[in-house]
Amino acid sequence: MKFLRSKMLFDKQERSMRSCLRLFPFRFSLLCLFLFAGSTAACAADRDAALLKDLKAGNYDFFLKADNAAYRSIKMMGHSSAYYVGLHLKHAGYEQAARFYFALGKRLYESPLNRLCREELYETGTPAERLQSVEERLQELSKTTGAAGQSESVQSEKDRLNRLKVRLLLQTGAYGEIEQSPETLYLTGSMTAELAKAFPQFGKNMPPFLYKLAEARILTFEKRYTEAWVSVQDAFGMEHTVAELAYPELLSDIGRAGVYGAENAADAASFFEDFAMQVRSAAAEGQLSRADAQRCLFYSLFYEARCRVKLGGTEQHERALTLFSRAAEQASTDSGLDSALWYYLDTMRMRSLPRYLKALADTAERWKNPTWYADLVQSLRARLTAAKDWKNLETLYDVLAKTDLPEQRAAVAYTLACAGSLPQERTARLLQEAAGESHDALYYRILAAYRLGGAQLLEDTFQLRSKNAQTQPIGQAQPGNMQSRQNGQAQAGGVQAQSGMHADSSQAQSGGFSTQEARTYIDGLLHFGLYDMVYPRIAAVYPSIPAEEAVAVARTLAGEGRYADSIRLIAFSLKNQEDTATTEQLELLYPRPWKETVSKYAAEYRLPEYLLYALIRSESFFQHRVISGAGAVGLTQLMPATASDIARKLKVTDYSLTDPEINIRFGAYYLAEMIRRSDNRIMPACFAYNAGISRVRGWQKKAHGLSDDLFLESLEYAETRDYGRKILSAAAVYGVLYYSEKPEDIVLLFFPNALRSTE
Repeated sequence: MKFLRSKMLFDKQERSMRSCLRLFPFRFSLLCLFLFAGSTAACAADRDAALLKDLKAGNYDFFLKADNAAYRSIKMMGHSSAYYVGLHLKHAGYEQAARFYFALGKRLYESPLNRLCREELYETGTPAERLQSVEERLQELSKTTGAAGQSESVQSEKDRLNRLKVRLLLQTGAYGEIEQSPETLYLTGSMTAELAKAFPQFGKNMPPFLYKLAEARILTFEKRYTEAWVSVQDAFGMEHTVAELAYPELLSDIGRAGVYGAENAADAASFFEDFAMQVRSAAAEGQLSRADAQRCLFYSLFYEARCRVKLGGTEQHERALTLFSRAAEQASTDSGLDSALWYYLDTMRMRSLPRYLKALADTAERWKNPTWYADLVQSLRARLTAAKDWKNLETLYDVLAKTDLPEQRAAVAYTLACAGSLPQERTARLLQEAAGESHDALYYRILAAYRLGGAQLLEDTFQLRSKNAQTQPIGQAQPGNMQSRQNGQAQAGGVQAQSGMHADSSQAQSGGFSTQEARTYIDGLLHFGLYDMVYPRIAAVYPSIPAEEAVAVARTLAGEGRYADSIRLIAFSLKNQEDTATTEQLELLYPRPWKETVSKYAAEYRLPEYLLYALIRSESFFQHRVISGAGAVGLTQLMPATASDIARKLKVTDYSLTDPEINIRFGAYYLAEMIRRSDNRIMPACFAYNAGISRVRGWQKKAHGLSDDLFLESLEYAETRDYGRKILSAAAVYGVLYYSEKPEDIVLLFFPNALRSTE
């Protein structure tokens, strides 16, 4: 029985083995297939990673093949890869290859990536190729019908593309295909380089009067103002009607030509005076509409006033004041009103202080864009502080209550509180205003909180929101009103020419993104290493980015050395949150790159590490290759001549200011030297670093008797005033955030004689 049972068991096992052997080839094949697939996937992943690495490194040989075989590999690199590869190639100058990938994306991808690819085709390639892409889209749009909202959007796109089409037709020389007349393009719209270049051929058949006006506009566009003014005078010597001149762009250019190009300002003033008389006469005879007459009068009055200011003298200034006032009455746009009022106030500033203060009080409630006037207020604050004119500074404080300039009002409140001329109770109220949350000037919040006393109040000043964080390096040009005025482009009619095709394209790309689409788009820019585009595109297509997403993106940017964009992104995102900045956000706003190098040279030159970081952040936003408009280079923004002198003293013969090690060393040395030469006073040393020690010593002689913090308020250079404020604010944040410093100790480092209101 045992034998039978054993035999039966053996037979069962034998049958099982035979069954397994029969299945073995199939199972083995499956195993081989699985191993092969895994190996293939691993190889594909390695290949994709290698391609991505090459792309980020600028090794474009494979991508320049720009054929379907290349695309089959590229599409495995990630979502919408053709678009991002095209951007890389376009930025590197390989526009033909880039067009290949954009064309694929336009055909294969869904919105918004197909739209982005289409927009890139308008900007990439030869003018003829770009023109073909524009015309194809216009043809598509001509067949589009939809709801009212869609129709408006379609019309807007058509208008934009038609403007671009004209520019491309001008570039290709296909003048016969341009539907608009030369008169329309040269006299009624924004001047462009394409129009200027095409003028000898495209504009040659214009009537003589209009030809000369167009010539004047082109010369003004090229800043050849003297020649432009000659063309204007030639034109007005010909037969014409005033109605032919009633275009804001044309009138503005005629005015600028007169202000900047006339050799005799009196003759130019008389020209605009005569023109105003012609306008009134034409309007009275019904040759001009009311709106056209108002526009022409605005420009004639405004530019006659500008010319009379140039003439100088009491009589001319008084006439200019009357003319600016009349121009303000004729202004039909907010920017036109602000321009007229700004120049009115600037002229009044040259007359007398009491009249100037009264004019500020009388006009403040009419200001449409209060920031347009901030430079006037800042200059007056410095003037009154330097003169210790506390009574008139109180008047300015009252004027600021009528308009929306909270940072300026806080600054005046702080200055008045520190002047020592007011009762203690009023002083405390002013300090409380300067320390409060009605404004975003961190500097005044820190100092006012210090003077009020109370550690908790001072700690609370570090609860940052977006505007508390400096978002531009000190030396970087600020897009501002004063710069526009200095360039002769005051918004006298509210008309600003588009800077180029990118302005239209960027506007088109900024809309139409859902939250998820925006996230996917930004993820793609990060994945494909297009870091320089990340912050600008977030600002354009994802303005509502939540703080936690911004932190993740900012960390990636910082990890790639893009500290400036990382800082700007966090500051930008803070406007979307009600809560104050977290420690993580603060660390991204105030990072510490090159930690070992900064520590080394801070110790060597006996500088607080947080002070050196504050200087680097304020000067360059940690952009080690940045060069300012004045020629200052690198992290600590040293002028080459200054660096040469430092190198000689340190016996360094071979150096580059874009090398972080060298630049930090030289900057630390120079700051330490300024501190030594400033009697170990930190804030005057910072002024000297920015403006030069000889200039600072001259300012100090004029400001005898002012405390160091009020000395800052008295400085005549706005850049140096801002520099001091930003250095102290950044040093305070760095000190508290990383170095366990007490805020009051940092205030005392900069202002050792600062008093609390209770002392």
